[in-house]
Amino acid sequence: MKRRTLALSMLLVLVTLACGVTIPTPAPVQPGVETIVAATFQALTVAPPVEAPAATPPMNVENTPAGQNAVPTQAGATVSANSVSFVIPVGVGVGANVESIPEVTEQTGAPWEVSPAYSKFTLQGYPLQGKFFEPYILVYPAQEFEAANPSAADSLQSLRAILASPSAPLTLGAMPHIPTFNAGALFASNMQVIFFKNGSGVRFLTEYGQYYATANNHELFYNFQGLTSDGKYYIIAILPVNASFLAADDKPDAVVPPDGVLLPANGPDENYYSTVVQKLNAALPDAFTPSITALDALIQSMNITP
Repeated sequence: MKRRTLALSMLLVLVTLACGVTIPTPAPVQPGVETIVAATFQALTVAPPVEAPAATPPMNVENTPAGQNAVPTQAGATVSANSVSFVIPVGVGVGANVESIPEVTEQTGAPWEVSPAYSKFTLQGYPLQGKFFEPYILVYPAQEFEAANPSAADSLQSLRAILASPSAPLTLGAMPHIPTFNAGALFASNMQVIFFKNGSGVRFLTEYGQYYATANNHELFYNFQGLTSDGKYYIIAILPVNASFLAADDKPDAVVPPDGVLLPANGPDENYYSTVVQKLNAALPDAFTPSITALDALIQSMNITP
């Protein structure tokens, strides 16, 4: 009797399924809202993207280098530390390592290295690696630097003269130099006055040397030097750049591209540098790596508060 009852039960189940009765499935779970909390910033709440972006993933507290303060935005990564803030455009970097550099005196460093304590921002994720210089921005107290280092005083004097007459022609001789470099600028191209949030300065492409070196992509860099409007802070940016028509480095066997500037038989001279400058000036901003337009945008975003 039990077997007959069980068989009848199974038959009823089969009949029920055959009549098209379906079992409802649970509704899909809707995506929620992510909350990203940075240790040194206000909590931010953003909706999850529809699809993963092709660019570098946004930074958070877990994957930023030590000493770095950065918040990703649509324009890039905002860095804020030591009363300095700026935005690193997409493609130029993902953040900055922040250092407070102690004072250097004549007893602790070479004469050209003497300076007050200052802030150094080394860009992370920069598109050019292994160049002569790392990409960094230095922010000095201007008056203290001027008083401590005669070379800094000369450079600031040149910078103030440019900013006093921003429409005047710009030349290599008029450019401020980098006070802590024990070398000189070989040439200057793409010279232009640039304004940032609370100040202004001049940017140019240059290469430093203690001898007449060839123009090359290992040593070429974008140099910005500026002052805040109140004259309290002196900014120096050193950001490597590459041009497709320059040799990779200054080695004797370095190949000059077909559209590059050939080196004279007796080595670099004034005519050689003049030709290099003309070619650099004629190149479009986006012909450089990184784009000069993007580097200008980084400088223009700077804001320094006491």
